[in-house]
Amino acid sequence: MEKRAGAKRRRRPAEGTPEGVAEGMPEGVAEGTPASLSGGSTEAIVGTKLALMPAIEGGDGRGGGGNGGGSTPEGVAEVAAEEEDWAARRRGRQGRDFSARPDTGIMRPRTMWPLVVAAYQGLPDFQKERVREMGFGSILEIEPFFIDPPLIQAFRERWDRASRAFLFPWGHMVPSLEDVARIAGLRVDGEAVTGVTYADYTDLAQDLLGLEPHGDDLGDRRVVGRVTLLGSLGLAKVRQRADEPLPDFVEQAAGLTRAVYSQDRTAVERVDRDLRRFLVFFFGKMLFTTKGDGIHCQFLEVLGDLGRVGRYAWGAALLAHTFADLSTGTGRETTVGGFAPFLQVWSYHYLPLGRATVVRPDAVPLAQRWLPLVSTATYTFQLEVLRQHLQDFPALLVVWEPYADHGDADQPWVVSGRPLFGRDIWVHCLNEIEPLRLRLAARTLGLYQGWCEETEPRRIGRKTWGKAKMVDWRARFPEQYADWQRGGQLVESDAPDSIAYLRRIQEEYGHRDFMRPQRGQLASLEVQLIEAHAALETLRAAQLTGGRADKAGASSSKGAPAPEVASLQQQLSATVERAECAERDLLAWSEELRDALARETDTAAELTQLRSQLTQRGSELPREVSEL
Repeated sequence: MEKRAGAKRRRRPAEGTPEGVAEGMPEGVAEGTPASLSGGSTEAIVGTKLALMPAIEGGDGRGGGGNGGGSTPEGVAEVAAEEEDWAARRRGRQGRDFSARPDTGIMRPRTMWPLVVAAYQGLPDFQKERVREMGFGSILEIEPFFIDPPLIQAFRERWDRASRAFLFPWGHMVPSLEDVARIAGLRVDGEAVTGVTYADYTDLAQDLLGLEPHGDDLGDRRVVGRVTLLGSLGLAKVRQRADEPLPDFVEQAAGLTRAVYSQDRTAVERVDRDLRRFLVFFFGKMLFTTKGDGIHCQFLEVLGDLGRVGRYAWGAALLAHTFADLSTGTGRETTVGGFAPFLQVWSYHYLPLGRATVVRPDAVPLAQRWLPLVSTATYTFQLEVLRQHLQDFPALLVVWEPYADHGDADQPWVVSGRPLFGRDIWVHCLNEIEPLRLRLAARTLGLYQGWCEETEPRRIGRKTWGKAKMVDWRARFPEQYADWQRGGQLVESDAPDSIAYLRRIQEEYGHRDFMRPQRGQLASLEVQLIEAHAALETLRAAQLTGGRADKAGASSSKGAPAPEVASLQQQLSATVERAECAERDLLAWSEELRDALARETDTAAELTQLRSQLTQRGSELPREVSEL
């Protein structure tokens, strides 16, 4: 009995092994185990700041360690020996670094991205072609990279449930359908991912997957076990060695799944079952990850007819799931759901915080272009630094239109989804029905931002909680479903500028700590305003010179200007207009900061006066009151 009791004890993870490595999961690719590419960069603590250390090209994947070929920035030699020791323990697995030493409350992604990619690579060629026809080939061919939990947590804290948008001192920002299409390579148009969900998936799981779902305390059977599904894919006991690079591990895991999949395309029932098992794994542990170890069966109704899977707007479903995950919880979560790399790459394009570098400038989808920078600092330290960086981020550096110079070449998912770009619309992911309020971020469409009153959507996407055994979400929320069918509503703005909006944003949200203006920001804004004014004058001078040269050339040739010249003139005019808008916004924001700081000074003076009055009268008050 004593031996059996000891055998049941949970094994403590080996030193240097991150929390979250579960049985049946490869070490180093467990949920929440981020990793960086070999040959990337690392950060080191120098004083109280983060210093980037470029890694050695073609090195051993130890994020800047090793011999020769690299240069060490000044001050990096002062990195504490303790930090180096922790970094050394984290390195070597997957050819990448872990995010930080085990801290309390670390935000961990729930994805099993490398294993999903391995399961995809193990599919026979004819099955891969079917997956590509469904529209999933582009996202599955993105090489897994380091997931940055501190960055994701810093953005998650700024999510506002009522407006369904991120809040920053310069206003709202909202991920859009165009962001999903360009970053993840998913289709955002087509049929809404909606339909019927059940409390008991026993029949569907047995018929379509050949697996038995698990029950819960309410008698519902909605999920299949992760280990059970991994076993059906041949991945139940696969583990990565500490010195094994990620590409080698993925290839090894792909070989195991290749041995399980049927190679006979004429065995229709068998190959369809294999494909559905893979898709359920892909949805549950990469695209629509949720809390818990099990994998939900909610998409089985949609997967019943594999020929129709490619008609659905899976990118819109990803956006709905992302909004729903951000809008639920108590704020003390230690995991992040959905496809976490989407928000991570989204931040790279709109807010260049220096957390990644471009390594493949022409790759599509855009997630393939970036190499995240890995830090040896603790999670808590990184999070505090990121919070401060976001609070003090210069408004002039916000990239409102990151895709203005991007074309649509080799991106059919962008071409087909373009009619929905720039629209307010309800997006659907079965029971997760969320509003995309792009009107709150009109500046991403090249428009001035006006103020919009928003309220939190009520009674949308409520779980069945075991009470309703079957729910048709189209019938329960017909208005939201009809809105998707109509294509939403085009976002327009009649605001003459964004000044009134910037003032209102401080009135509504200025009381929140992360929106509170800092004294250092005012000086920074004044410098930006001077620089913006100088840049604007330079642009106006260039525009005037170009106009004169064009008139002279047209009069000498007695014809219209060349198309190339006309195009450059249009681009210059658009740039001048954007610069003028940025100058006005900066001026309004600096005025608002001055007013806020003046109010803060007056309030502090009043509090000081009240304290002094209370101190003087303390002897006259009863003892209980004076103590208060």
